[in-house]
Amino acid sequence: MLYDQFELHQSRIFLGSDCFAEALARCEPSAYSRCFFISQEQVWGFHGQALAEAFAASGVTVSEDHLYFMPDGEQFKSLATFEAIQQWLVDRGADRRSLLVVLGGGVVGDLAGFVAATYMRGMAWLYVPTTLLAQQDASIGGKTAVNLPQGKNLVGQFWEPRAVIVDSAVLGTLPQRQINAGYMEFLKHGMLQGEALYQDALAVPTATDDWAAQMPVLARGVRVKADVVAQDPHEKNQRRLLNLGHTLAHALESYTEYRQFLHGEAVGIGLLYVAMVARRLGSTYAWPGLMEAVVPRLPACDPANWDQTRLLDLTRRDKKGVGGKIAWIIPHRPGDVEIITGIDRAVLAASLEELVAVLGDRVAAVR
Repeated sequence: MLYDQFELHQSRIFLGSDCFAEALARCEPSAYSRCFFISQEQVWGFHGQALAEAFAASGVTVSEDHLYFMPDGEQFKSLATFEAIQQWLVDRGADRRSLLVVLGGGVVGDLAGFVAATYMRGMAWLYVPTTLLAQQDASIGGKTAVNLPQGKNLVGQFWEPRAVIVDSAVLGTLPQRQINAGYMEFLKHGMLQGEALYQDALAVPTATDDWAAQMPVLARGVRVKADVVAQDPHEKNQRRLLNLGHTLAHALESYTEYRQFLHGEAVGIGLLYVAMVARRLGSTYAWPGLMEAVVPRLPACDPANWDQTRLLDLTRRDKKGVGGKIAWIIPHRPGDVEIITGIDRAVLAASLEELVAVLGDRVAAVR
């Protein structure tokens, strides 16, 4: 059943539960010359049959020859995988009027979306995000990319999907760790939007079997991102606010070679960090509940062993920077978030030292 739907530029966003068939009927996939499918083997095992049945009801048969399985892992969001999929499309006769259907989380969506953006100078694509993280973040707004050894998402394009189907039914197959990671992006939306959504985000039960019941509040998080993207589709200014917590997060992912933290977990740590930076810059809001929301949902880690100097150096590769100066997204209070460029290194270093000390104590306390 569809809970909500709206348009965002060239995209149609559908939100619901067990809604594949209902949403696809409104997308008319049979109007395209051919449909090609990209997923991961385990994800397709969970949801591929339901998606294939929904496409069949819309007049499209999913053939094995038109189904590509990506390996699992951030390290495969690479130029090598990008080239392999491009070659696969060429070999199967994909053309500009074909539709690329993507079933998976943020890694698959980012890479396959970049394939769609560049194949024959652009082909249509449809995204079915299967993680809470992708539903709240990667699926909305058309940011597609691959990683380079020097950093995350350094090669990419803005290319919005024709449709996004956010279905709460897929969340029931996720491991708890994946749910926890996705929750961090939803919590970020609460921090961006205001006190009401922030408090509601703190109250969301991530250990639940009834995700359909959570769709009304999760849909509000999706709307936060969509509203910002609508104002700034190519991240020239305000869309950078959506990177709250991400500057340190991306550096931390790179520092740990994408092996220790899921993206959302790193974002959670980044949210704690920028709240500490904000207080050092004079903000008085204490962010009640933030530490308690983030820390219990983190994996075991030992921040005391982090090379803090190198970690801060890695933040300089962030794409939001201009002229060598880092643009930090600083939250003063829910709904009051500011882009600040050129924060003094001493403030950043002191905040990181505070984070390492507090995080180390709290992580140890909840284990």
